[in-house]
Amino acid sequence: MPTACIPKFSDFPPGTQFMIKEFDIPLAKIPLDGKAQWVNWFGGVPSACDVTRLRVDNNWPAQSFDEWAGLVAASIPPGAQTFKTR
Repeated sequence: MPTACIPKFSDFPPGTQFMIKEFDIPLAKIPLDGKAQWVNWFGGVPSACDVTRLRVDNNWPAQSFDEWAGLVAASIPPGAQTFKTR
């Protein structure tokens, strides 16, 4: 099982957008070779995000990186093996 973590801002390339889906799912829209790579950080372990489920009314930009990172922290299950990078 992968180790969960709370990423730090500097872990992401410039231009990354920190998004929230349905109030509690932290997503990162990462610029990559002229395209966007969407990553789901729920549970503190990054995984590919299925963007076909995103709609204009179910996701929005986080107000700050700290708000977004707080959602990552809150989504890590109690007792999960973790390390903190920020």
